[in-house]
Amino acid sequence: MELLLPGTMISVSQSHLEDVDQVFRPMFLSGGLQLRQVVGLLGTEAHTVQNWVKRGFVDSPVKKFYDQERFVRLALLNYYKDVFSLEEIILLLNMVRQDSMVYSALCLLLAHSPIDPIRAETKFNEMIEEAMSARSFDYKKTSKEQVRRLLTILYTAHLSIVLKREAVKMAKEI
Repeated sequence: MELLLPGTMISVSQSHLEDVDQVFRPMFLSGGLQLRQVVGLLGTEAHTVQNWVKRGFVDSPVKKFYDQERFVRLALLNYYKDVFSLEEIILLLNMVRQDSMVYSALCLLLAHSPIDPIRAETKFNEMIEEAMSARSFDYKKTSKEQVRRLLTILYTAHLSIVLKREAVKMAKEI
């Protein structure tokens, strides 16, 4: 499984997650990144980044260059935009106002947590098999593997919904 820095398209190793400055230090030696570099690294569109700057979610680039702090904020917005509204992300980040430190700590947390904590802590595959066995699927119509895949996808999506609701609830309680 390929590891990417959160909110980016930057492929990294486990050790990079533990010390994200190994990745960022050389990227920002020349003073920052231009918009075209930023969108390439984030895997997003230029108009999206420009909109976030225009709306005040990210400080304007200095002489058309995004420094590490701006880039990290963009990566965090990009990463969490499917879970929270942009306004909610900004509220959360403004609690600490240390985006680079938060991002670095997040990467360290990810480096030391299981890649798939749900399957590591539950008997996910056994639960899928049990559900399949409890029903009379016609495997002439669809293969057993297709049923297994569909149930795995649906249950994984269910878990993401539950976790998203929990994260949103916790964010509102702050």
